[in-house]
Amino acid sequence: MASDDCKNLLYDQACLQVWADNAPNISLWMQTKECYKCDLLKKENISNNGITNIKLNTIYSVWLDLTNDSSHNNCRTLHTFEEHGVYQWNISNNFVCSEIKQISTSQDLFMPFVYALLLIIPSFAVWFFINYLQRTYVVPSVFRFASKTDLDIENMFQTAPSRDVQTFDGSDVELKNADFGTGSNEPVIIHPQIPTPVKNNSYRITSLDTFRGISIILMVFVNLGGGHYWFFEHAPWNGITLADFILPWFCWVMGVSIAISLRSQLRSSTKRKYVFGRVVRRSIALLIMGLVLNSVNNNNLSTFRPLGVLQRLAFIYFIAATLETIFMKPQPYFTNTKLDVIRDIIESARQWIIVIILVAIHTIITFFLPVPGCPKGYLGPGGLYNSSSNTNCTGGAAGYIDRLVFGENHMYSGTAKPVYQSLPFDPEGILSTLTNTLLVYMGVHAGRIILCYQYTNERIKRWIAWTIVLGLIGGFLCNFSKEEGLIPINKNLFSLSYAFITGSSAFLVFIILFLIIEHWRLWGGSPFNEIGQNSIMLYLGHNIFYNTLPWRWQPVNETSHTEYLVMDCWATIFWCAIALVMHKKNIFIVV
Repeated sequence: MASDDCKNLLYDQACLQVWADNAPNISLWMQTKECYKCDLLKKENISNNGITNIKLNTIYSVWLDLTNDSSHNNCRTLHTFEEHGVYQWNISNNFVCSEIKQISTSQDLFMPFVYALLLIIPSFAVWFFINYLQRTYVVPSVFRFASKTDLDIENMFQTAPSRDVQTFDGSDVELKNADFGTGSNEPVIIHPQIPTPVKNNSYRITSLDTFRGISIILMVFVNLGGGHYWFFEHAPWNGITLADFILPWFCWVMGVSIAISLRSQLRSSTKRKYVFGRVVRRSIALLIMGLVLNSVNNNNLSTFRPLGVLQRLAFIYFIAATLETIFMKPQPYFTNTKLDVIRDIIESARQWIIVIILVAIHTIITFFLPVPGCPKGYLGPGGLYNSSSNTNCTGGAAGYIDRLVFGENHMYSGTAKPVYQSLPFDPEGILSTLTNTLLVYMGVHAGRIILCYQYTNERIKRWIAWTIVLGLIGGFLCNFSKEEGLIPINKNLFSLSYAFITGSSAFLVFIILFLIIEHWRLWGGSPFNEIGQNSIMLYLGHNIFYNTLPWRWQPVNETSHTEYLVMDCWATIFWCAIALVMHKKNIFIVV
């Protein structure tokens, strides 16, 4: 029978009942398996000739160690507990420990996804049904979303109206007068947007908008809480989860947009100094929005956090766009020789040299900067890691620089703290900006491939090559493992292996979307395509109105993931609906 202490369990909790039969002076020590090379910590003194109830977290497997203080005997085991399960562990008088047995059934961890699908599937059905009715003109005009008036909120820095829709990163994604080949002599036509009174020969890369839309939807869902599932949260330190792919994908898409946008501006004979002026103004706009957004929940200057996602996007956009503004040619590079097969690399050689220098600077600082009290090249989380041997070394050189510049009170608490009890560490810190620039430039090069090569097969072969090479380099650096290797995969540090692996995944996703949408035309990218064109509104909106009705409320039932998952799905769908209505009205919020 489960005691009262084991009945009021929250989500991600289980109960362990330790039965001690004439076994005095017993202590329970424990540690999660996720805490790599950590010593076990004392959790509870076990009552003799009685039952001790202990609530445990079920996210990670747990090392348990029952120790007899007088005889120094111990029972050590690794066990995986399931949510709301009740378990029993017996100890006899001669300190013989039985196996841990489950005495009460656990809750199905994935059952809440059934309820979430009951919300998501009808939402998609409603969207496609409305689209069908509008295409067939069944819906009376008074109920139609589409507007005959150009209602774009124009770029604050433009001097003349434009139909180029600016994106989260401040870059156009129009590819003007481009020829999308198929590998044969028949070109793939990128479908234009809904016609407006403004005549334009531009065609949007729908697969790119779709990729951006998928990324921003996942970002909103994860930031809202992701149903409080661990796999929708960032990895505590080394390793990677679904949430760790989202920002890199967004940065990669930003890179593609930069290449296409700047080539378009330079081809239209816009002077480079004016192009650079736009880059500077957009970077400043993103930076200011990030700072203001951080002040929404904390305007106390003594603890204000100056770093953040928008600030990171501002800096890496400025670096990548400045390089392209200086070195990009208005027309594709042609030699009419065998070197034409690598003209994308030849055209971007100077930019790549500078990016490689930035990465080299990052690597030298990471591995050779002296950090007081820490070994050179330290990449660990500090705290309990490695038997607490480097408690105050969280993040090595990267963490040291941020703490020196900003101070611990002005930094993000860090995802490692709950597991390793580490010092604060900011994932959008100074040093990792350099490796994030590398990732953006992978996206820039993907966009340059579109600009340099006419046919789909030429583009796809090069994108596949980048996918494979980047994946192998990243795998080699981390030894294809979570904790080992020269440079483990780490989102907090934005390690080189992390940049290469997430860059490889971005190429792969874009290849699939490009083939399905642009080449085979099996899908138009809807509704992600439309949502991706208002990404800045989604990002700002869901952060500003994070804990407000009708998006979120105080859960009535906090014992399972169900209400949290349904609430986060509902909020994400609501924001998507707002973005879709704005798209139908031709309203685009831009920077």
